[in-house]
Amino acid sequence: MRLPPVVRLVVRNFRSSIDPITLLVMFGQPAFLIVILGTMFNQLIPSVGASGSYVAFLVPGMIASQMITGAVLSGRIFWLDRRWSMVEQIFSGPFLRAEYLAALLLTTLLFALAGVGIMAVVALPLVGLPALSGVELAVILVTIAFGATFFGGLLIAIGGRIRSANLYFTIQSLLQYFLIFVSTVYYPVTARTPESLRVVIYLNPLTYAANAVRDAYTHSFGPGDLTAGAILAGLAAATFGLAIVSFRRLEFGPVQ
Repeated sequence: MRLPPVVRLVVRNFRSSIDPITLLVMFGQPAFLIVILGTMFNQLIPSVGASGSYVAFLVPGMIASQMITGAVLSGRIFWLDRRWSMVEQIFSGPFLRAEYLAALLLTTLLFALAGVGIMAVVALPLVGLPALSGVELAVILVTIAFGATFFGGLLIAIGGRIRSANLYFTIQSLLQYFLIFVSTVYYPVTARTPESLRVVIYLNPLTYAANAVRDAYTHSFGPGDLTAGAILAGLAAATFGLAIVSFRRLEFGPVQ
């Protein structure tokens, strides 16, 4: 049976990007942080809000951050396709631009979900298996899907307009670390957080994703998280539109 074009491209994306070093760097680093930060900071920070222990606060944040990991991997695939003229070869075959873009975004989501699974397994000895309801599990998965679409669409849109590898990967790295560290992935916002920093954190879409996943974990999901989900959905739609525009204006030819 012949697979649909989008599925064939997704399979090709996984085959071209899965190797031990890539998996170790992309998924091993967050897993390492859960173990090290969860073990060491748990001794220094007695409790964090509704999460209880610091490690219970950290794990949902690290799970939410996997949407960025998936986006980075897909952005890397797209840029290398441009670098080695694979985009032209794919478009000259039986594939449409829409199918290639859909495959990139689906790859982003699948990589993000793989990261979520790895983070959950690594966290099991530290926090155990959370007793999530069907609704809470759906909240986590939908949040990851919206966030992966947002970050994936953003990096694809940027990658489609930039012709310099140094510039693209510099922007990607700065964006990745800024979004993760200026969010609630590693630490909560409290009354002692400087006002300027608090404003930046709450302008960060990853904050909404981390808070929604964390509230689902602690069984405290509420109206505020529905608002966060709506914001993420709107941002995902916006960057998806930017990615479409970037693909329509995509310039072929060698890139540096």
